[in-house]
Amino acid sequence: MTVLRLGPLGITTHRRTLAVGAALLAVVVVLVVLSLAVGRANVGVLDSLRAAVGISVGAPGDFIVGQVRAPRVFTTALVGAMLGLAGAILQSLTRNPLASPDFIGISAGAGTGAVLTIVAIGGSSIWVTAAGAAAGGVAAAALIVTLSWRRGIVPLRLVLAGIGIGFVAQAATQFLLTTMEIYQARDALVWLVGSTASRTWQHVALAAALLAVLGSIALWHSRALRTLEMGDDAARALGITVTRSRLVLTACSVLLAAGATAVVGPIAFVALVAPAVAARLTRHAGATLIPSALMGAAILLTADLAAQHATGALQLPVGIFTAAVGAPYLLWLVWRASRGGSA
Repeated sequence: MTVLRLGPLGITTHRRTLAVGAALLAVVVVLVVLSLAVGRANVGVLDSLRAAVGISVGAPGDFIVGQVRAPRVFTTALVGAMLGLAGAILQSLTRNPLASPDFIGISAGAGTGAVLTIVAIGGSSIWVTAAGAAAGGVAAAALIVTLSWRRGIVPLRLVLAGIGIGFVAQAATQFLLTTMEIYQARDALVWLVGSTASRTWQHVALAAALLAVLGSIALWHSRALRTLEMGDDAARALGITVTRSRLVLTACSVLLAAGATAVVGPIAFVALVAPAVAARLTRHAGATLIPSALMGAAILLTADLAAQHATGALQLPVGIFTAAVGAPYLLWLVWRASRGGSA
């Protein structure tokens, strides 16, 4: 066992988990550097890094990297980490590998909230849209928890209620699209697919602020999260305030997913896949928050690179590529469950 210190936070982890986390961090760094340097106009690695942090390297590097690529790359990495962390928290709380924000309707609710904000207010500010997405995600989560509560959250009811709420939210979003002006509907449709294109430093600031605040709270409660995996009775016996800890952690997961949706739109399957892959790499049965966040960042950065370069001149929304990876994984989970294996 190893204890990591991040300021006032003390995180106990296994050596293998630490090694996997370090390896994933290295992968994320490589993907960030590659994304900054490679494109239609290639820029040297050192010049890309300088331009990304605001050091002038001369035109066209200052504009291509500093104003186009860097905001997109940093937004992608931060949003991927947010989704991976949100999925890890929710799957650990419910002890259900299918309980990810996008699969059980939270992201759909956040999308509806954001589109409703665009219709009602105009959505000219990312902060206003983010507030609408957060409200939509929280409302969806509250409904899901209410419908799945029976002296505690019942995992199967959570998944079923979440799927139902997700369909209702999608129907509401489709209705709102029919009431919008044509140019608003066009922009909203691109956003609803999940796209990291045309991100700005304002998006980076929002994603970084949300991840810093909510991630710190989640890490602070990581001991409670691990203890809750043993059951509420065991957690109470070990001095954990079960209701408060569950509420705080659930709020963190919901707000992380809603914030990610506000920044880039609904991104499918990252929150579902990242925690499971991180758990298999670390061989750890409990929640692996930091590896899950890093895995989410790596998955979304890889998908974004594919979205930019895999189809030639045509650049597709990143959500299409994450769905292409996540859908087979979901089918594999169903197949393993039908064979009696552990998901």
